[in-house]
Amino acid sequence: MQNKLFLWLHMHQPDYLDSLTNKTILPWVRRHSLNGYYSVPKILLQTEFKANINFSGILIEQIQRYQKGAKDIYQIYEEVDPESLSQSEINFIFRRFNAPYSFKSTRLDSLREKFTKEERLSYNEILDFQVLFKLSAFSPIDEEVVELRKKGSNFTKEDKEVLINLEKRIIENLFNLYRELLERNQIEITVTPYYHPILPLLLSLHSALESKPNAKIPQIDSNLIEDAKVQIKRAIEIGETVFGKKINGMWPAEGSISKETISLIKDSGIKWVGSDEAVVKNFGLGQGIYDYNGTVLFLRNHAVSDKIGFVYNKMRAEDAITDLKHEIAKNGTLILILDGENPWEYFENYGIDFMKKLFGSFDRNNTLLGSDAIPMKKIDSFTPGSWINGYFDTWIGDEETNAAWTYLLEIRKIIQSNNKAIEFLLKAEASDHFWWYSDFHKKEINFDFDYLFRGHLIKALLESNLEVKNYLYYPIKRFP
Repeated sequence: MQNKLFLWLHMHQPDYLDSLTNKTILPWVRRHSLNGYYSVPKILLQTEFKANINFSGILIEQIQRYQKGAKDIYQIYEEVDPESLSQSEINFIFRRFNAPYSFKSTRLDSLREKFTKEERLSYNEILDFQVLFKLSAFSPIDEEVVELRKKGSNFTKEDKEVLINLEKRIIENLFNLYRELLERNQIEITVTPYYHPILPLLLSLHSALESKPNAKIPQIDSNLIEDAKVQIKRAIEIGETVFGKKINGMWPAEGSISKETISLIKDSGIKWVGSDEAVVKNFGLGQGIYDYNGTVLFLRNHAVSDKIGFVYNKMRAEDAITDLKHEIAKNGTLILILDGENPWEYFENYGIDFMKKLFGSFDRNNTLLGSDAIPMKKIDSFTPGSWINGYFDTWIGDEETNAAWTYLLEIRKIIQSNNKAIEFLLKAEASDHFWWYSDFHKKEINFDFDYLFRGHLIKALLESNLEVKNYLYYPIKRFP
């Protein structure tokens, strides 16, 4: 088979809907919808590059909420007239509105410095800050965005309205871009189990020990196979409903697989699955396309996938693509699987120049869709693991992650068959909560996910007319 490039971009954001207040407390689904989720298909449509695009079920649902008019708290404060803001609300804006790394604005920096010095801010200064933060979410593709970036300051209410309307148009039309690519047979859509759970750990916490024998896991078993089935089934259903095509591929959250999860996924009708080459390193194998008991397994080239996210953003687009072509020549068919949303904000020009160069340098003949792939080898075994070093220790094994698993599993045992309550436990199973409890992220203080996680558990108990456990009122996460 001719050497080809297999690119699989994973789009995911956890559910930011607070179960206790029914308010969307974080803006990242909306803001990513204005760059990565938008710029990738927009630029693909200008080329013949074939790509695989993955969505978690809950990401699709959240985009649908915005399409129906829902607003997050940040959005409300971006759009409100500065005159109506209280001092507490102004404090919120200046403390929480942080633009992406690649968005450079001396005006934004000077206004934040003025706030830090407790100097009085005028109406126009607050308006500028609001507009610049909203502007910072957009990839500079559309003319309105480019013009407002050039303007830089002294914005008007009309300028803000331009961005509000553009944001609405982009989000409302977002799935249509992907449908157009599907009709051109230029992309294949895949899904991640609905709320992005670590499937092997739902089936058995002992998967962590199979992956890393010295892992420290809670003395409680999971065995949540029915939850795992629901997470898989619902993701496939929403994917097929929104995109109008049969879903054949699945990216398990964080590339986390075990033999039991592959079997479960196969039973759902999925034909191909992805993970990292780390799961076969103990068998002397590396990146590639394998047949594991009738399921096609795409194992990514770890180093080159990470180059796109962490190295190529520091290089000229031309040099990065030259390097990528060398990697293809060296490796043969190259399996690249990576985050499809976060990297672009660390590239100059939000990754537009790089994506144009990447998608324009390859065509239909040397790019590969998952359902068209032919396995290069049959394998009958692999080590359970994820795309992060081949282990599960980003989500289990530390004091806080283990506490969170214990809370979840104890409450799941109490709530046996109340479907309304179980929905909130399915939300709590999302990998993102455990990610932020991990010792790997001790220096990144983020209590939002702790609040959301405990809120899901509290709501599950309330829906079951059960007393809320006292420990749920206190954060699991601690300062480092």
